[in-house]
Amino acid sequence: MNILAIESSCDEFSIAIMIDGKIKANIISSQIKDHTKYGGVIPELASRLHVKNFSYVLKEALYVANLKIEEINQIAYTANPGLIGSLIIGKMVAETLALYLDIPIMGLNHIQGHIYGAAIEEDFKYPVLALVVSGGHTQIVYLKESLNFEIIGTTQDDAIGECYDKVARAIGLGYPGGPKIDKLAQNGNENFYKFPIVKNDESLDFSYSGLKTASLNLINKLKQNKEEINLENFCASFQKSAIDNLMIKFEKAIKKFFPATITIAGGVSSNKMLRKKIFSISSMYNIDRTIVPKLQYCTDNAAMIAKLCNEYLIK
Repeated sequence: MNILAIESSCDEFSIAIMIDGKIKANIISSQIKDHTKYGGVIPELASRLHVKNFSYVLKEALYVANLKIEEINQIAYTANPGLIGSLIIGKMVAETLALYLDIPIMGLNHIQGHIYGAAIEEDFKYPVLALVVSGGHTQIVYLKESLNFEIIGTTQDDAIGECYDKVARAIGLGYPGGPKIDKLAQNGNENFYKFPIVKNDESLDFSYSGLKTASLNLINKLKQNKEEINLENFCASFQKSAIDNLMIKFEKAIKKFFPATITIAGGVSSNKMLRKKIFSISSMYNIDRTIVPKLQYCTDNAAMIAKLCNEYLIK
């Protein structure tokens, strides 16, 4: 089975090709440089750049996979969630290819794709508990068995990645903020500044608007007092609170659902502190399998959509 998958939910246009369950190409056209000067993703610009770039991405994916377009048996694409304009471009490309080749097409969920992106090179052992962390989503998803998705916890306001980006902008780091804060945090004192643990209750839901507000208030207070912000210490302290918020709720979920596998997924899963914490919590609770996706499968990519499509086909 030769699957061609398309991911276009935000500011990346990606095409992957999977042959008999193995990823042979995963080409990503990133727009970060185009959106950086605006401090975030501009939806209309993202859509226009998808239209401009998709043909080059398609040709590169077929070349890397050493496959002719006529040899594709199945098309898959991200149907939701995401930026409407960006999703429409991906859908149009997918439907055009499926019509031309007269082959089946499958529209898939972006978040579910991120979860299965973690299983591209190492299979899940069920039940699975997945911590989904990105610019637009913060969720805990429980899978009792393959493709049985149950959202057991979600953010009530900002996503963790969104919080990172807004705080990074406020301290002058620009967009995207997550990787920059993570890098500076490596050399900082995480106890230098005090940040709150928000929504520390018995639920499995998250809240990041309080951490964002506390961060902005601290920045303004330091400026008013004409105190210089120590960026490394600020980033380390902010990141400690942000990750602790995740781990507190994820640990509650582990105690309640007894997973055989735990995993992290989404753009923020590339965070160094989070990747360390997930192994620490795995050791603490003797989890059979802990899967941390390779960095190329953390951000938006079509390989995860191909993997999810294949999972549906073989079930």
